[in-house]
Amino acid sequence: MRVAILFSGNAASVYCHHLIREAGLDVAYLVTARAHLPSRMKQSLDPDLTRLSARSLEIPLMEFVADEVDTSPLIEALAGLEIDGLCDGAIRSNHRRNRLVEVCQKLKIQLLLPLWHKDPAEILTNMIEEGFVIMIKLKSDRLDGGWHGRVLDGENRDEFIQVCDENGIDPMGESKEFDPIVLAGPSMRDRMKVSPSLLPRQSP
Repeated sequence: MRVAILFSGNAASVYCHHLIREAGLDVAYLVTARAHLPSRMKQSLDPDLTRLSARSLEIPLMEFVADEVDTSPLIEALAGLEIDGLCDGAIRSNHRRNRLVEVCQKLKIQLLLPLWHKDPAEILTNMIEEGFVIMIKLKSDRLDGGWHGRVLDGENRDEFIQVCDENGIDPMGESKEFDPIVLAGPSMRDRMKVSPSLLPRQSP
């Protein structure tokens, strides 16, 4: 089965790639959304970081311009690809899932959501234990500024999860207060070198 993955380089999209590959499926493309205006279909990481991540995974990256309301741009982007399924890292966002269900129905391909309704804290814990290196890029003031640019590991993971829980924040970043950037992982060829000083904080 050949699939495309909606990809940004954040923890959910990179872990989706890992799980899909572990399941024996062929990841043919990584697909990333760009938009001039804020959009729920838009990936929030800097385009250069997304491209670096895709290059490290050695999978072709295709970019398209997203639209907040209309799913046509994504449908058009996927229509020319020889794929049987689309994979996404949605965990709890029904809005995102419903839009992707619509896309896949129109294209007559399968939607794969390997992280759907799984515990975000458990996902993050598994990633760190499996060797993924994750850096935090803050996007709001709901987390202490000291977390900006920090790399999560076995020593600070539980503290980070606790802080997220106390502040009502999704520890995988789906609630948009931060981006968890994957610097290295089991399927990545090289470790990305990203200085915290190059990660300007921005509003969600």
